[in-house]
Amino acid sequence: MGGISLDSAALGQLQAEQKELLDTIDDLRKHGVDRFVDLPQIIVVGDQSSGKSSVLEAISRVRFPVKDGLCTRFATELVLRADARTKVDVTIQPSPSSNREVLPFTETGFDKEELPRIIEDAKRKMLVDGAGFSEDVLRIEIRGPDLTQLTLVDLPGFYHSEDENQSAAGRQVVDRLAERYMSKKNSIILAIVSARNQVILQKVLSKVKEHDKNTERTLGIITKPDLLAPGSQDEESFIRLAKNLDNSHKLSLGWHVLRNRAENERVSTDEVRDESERRFFTLGPWPSIPPRNRGIGALRHKLSKTLLDHIKTNLHGLIQGIEENLNDRLTRLKRLGSPRFTHDELRSYLDHIASEFERLSRDAVEGNYGDKFFGGLYPDISSPHARNGRVRKLRGLIRDLNRSFAYVLATKGSSCTILPRNPGQGAGNDDAEQIPNVPQYLQVFVDQYKFDEPLKVTAESISADLEMFSSENQGNEFPGTSNDRIAVQLFQYQSRPWETIAHFHLRVVLDTTKAFVELLLEDIIGSDSRTLSAILREVVHPFFDRKEPELDNKLQELLRHYKSGYPQPLDVDFRSSLANRRRRNLTDEALQYLAANRPDILTDAAREELSKLQPAIATSGFGVEGLIDKAETYYEMSLRTFTDNVIILAIENCLVRDLPNVFTTRVVNRMQRSELERLASESPDIQQERIELQAEHDSLKKGLAACNKYRDRPMTGNAPRIVHN
Repeated sequence: MGGISLDSAALGQLQAEQKELLDTIDDLRKHGVDRFVDLPQIIVVGDQSSGKSSVLEAISRVRFPVKDGLCTRFATELVLRADARTKVDVTIQPSPSSNREVLPFTETGFDKEELPRIIEDAKRKMLVDGAGFSEDVLRIEIRGPDLTQLTLVDLPGFYHSEDENQSAAGRQVVDRLAERYMSKKNSIILAIVSARNQVILQKVLSKVKEHDKNTERTLGIITKPDLLAPGSQDEESFIRLAKNLDNSHKLSLGWHVLRNRAENERVSTDEVRDESERRFFTLGPWPSIPPRNRGIGALRHKLSKTLLDHIKTNLHGLIQGIEENLNDRLTRLKRLGSPRFTHDELRSYLDHIASEFERLSRDAVEGNYGDKFFGGLYPDISSPHARNGRVRKLRGLIRDLNRSFAYVLATKGSSCTILPRNPGQGAGNDDAEQIPNVPQYLQVFVDQYKFDEPLKVTAESISADLEMFSSENQGNEFPGTSNDRIAVQLFQYQSRPWETIAHFHLRVVLDTTKAFVELLLEDIIGSDSRTLSAILREVVHPFFDRKEPELDNKLQELLRHYKSGYPQPLDVDFRSSLANRRRRNLTDEALQYLAANRPDILTDAAREELSKLQPAIATSGFGVEGLIDKAETYYEMSLRTFTDNVIILAIENCLVRDLPNVFTTRVVNRMQRSELERLASESPDIQQERIELQAEHDSLKKGLAACNKYRDRPMTGNAPRIVHN
């Protein structure tokens, strides 16, 4: 087989006045940019036997199979490229849904008669297991001197009827191929319509309207006009169509008429073919069609100009598309990090993760939410930062959880609530009435603490119990007084719920901080699930496993004094609080004395109100009112201290302050190679992903460099000036 032999003179007509721009698009394809961004190409579509292949042959001077009937059963991309070297690459590109690798051909030479044979060879490889059609693509790339930059795609023809060779399943394959190519916004559609059949009966135009709704990038091609009966109604209809006067099928790019070889002219040369076409268009009504809209020579010029205008119009968007894809690859590569094979590379990778973790976890503990990880004041709900947004802002969440803990402990922390002796009078647990309502923003947290309300008991009932307990526990105290250990035991009974509530709160905070650490590491490490899982398994989970018993031990330490120790309140505070409580009781007693002995100094309304007050129990032989006052005073003082201690000594000192130390650069620097490999070694999937991303990045970068020279250059014609934003 000889070298490449094509009609360079015919292909030369496709050269544009701005060859440099076409070369740029060619460079983008050469660098593989067309895998990510739609690049201009010419798609040839039409019904079965409409003359598609003859049109491609006339444009390119490459011989296509043009037998009547279904010519091809798969898409054929013919890529013509100018190159100093002569080269032919023929490959089968698997469909997106296929898992097969690219199948190469071994073609070393090419001439214009070889394409039918190549297509037949490809058919044997592509149509396996009795398949009628294939979604794989035959790609024929021809490079050589004096060739133009042009991509032509021949798609299988649409068909209406079904037989043993053309099934309903095959029709779906043809439609999917048309969808794949025709829907690309930067593709020019050559819609082939045969004059042998009425336009309304041909499926191709309905497909055009489906994928190019405004028919802005479709050029109509009328073939086989020589088969029309001279002077017939059909001839007149196609003349109107060729002049773009048919409102039902008007196209922005207009229509063009070709007269290709008849069946008995297959052996004629290309020059004879062109001369026959020229003579035909001098006869009958055909001269009325403007010369620019008839004949293969005019079509080549039209395609060149149309392609150029299309490129110039879409160049700005093309550059933006390349930049967006390039930035995406850069971001993903950055998340993957550098390749990790050597001891130093593994350590460097983990060191970066640890450094970011230390910085962001410290910011979270200190409440500095400037980093994008925290999501801002009004995060986009569709962004990843919106997920677990409160967990990300850790300090704020812990403070709200502590507020909720304090509220629940104040309202549900006692075993019972001693009801006032008199309505509206503050005997018993006075401060309970002073606890403010929970704010709405805390309600969702308070609702998590599902503890029972304290049992409500009357002052008379608790006094009666204390009378009995005082009698049973008499010592050597003076008559009329009681053993203060009774007050201590009453306090211990009242404070029993503290342990359960505090234990639950510690678990809530522990789970919250663990969720934060996992979320932060997931954000830092990105898609490297293998390293994330290893760090969670070997570093994070052991840290929190150690913290759980540490917090439990600290809680028991904080409770030990209240459960079994001797009360040691500060003298001044205790005496002041106890005196205030007793003063309220003495005030009630004094008023009752005045009502009984000096009613003359009181108004009638005051005497009536005082008559409702129940007199204090005067029959108590042990002064149990004093026991209640001491127990309640000590409870109120201890509750504040215990709440503070749980928050500061347990949560802050034993947990929160250690969060930035979960995974540190110091720890990484001390790791042995075996540990580094367990945590940071790459999976084969990650290695392959980096290789693919790097190749895509390099292709896009080269493509962007090729386009950048057009950013600020004014384009000829009506194309807009490209300005970098």
